[in-house]
Amino acid sequence: MSIDPLVIAGREFTSRLIIGTGKYPTHPIMQQAHDASGAEMVTVAVRRVNISDRSKESLLDYIDTARYTLLPNTAACYTADEAIRTRGSDARSGCRTG
Repeated sequence: MSIDPLVIAGREFTSRLIIGTGKYPTHPIMQQAHDASGAEMVTVAVRRVNISDRSKESLLDYIDTARYTLLPNTAACYTADEAIRTRGSDARSGCRTG
């Protein structure tokens, strides 16, 4: 039995699993979980990405952006204005979806 691909904004995905970046004890364990999952999409809380000093370790150092489509989210935002400002920081963080 063949499952139709999931198509979002013209992109085809063979997996319907979307995996996150939180709740892992370390970034390497998160990376191993992503690799083992078979997922093609990863949600990233924009607030967890270090954009102030790219010379320091970042969550994005452990996500293969050629393999995974990143889905930025605005976790921990409590107002629409705060979410819009936070969402605007995803490009500065390197968290690009395209």
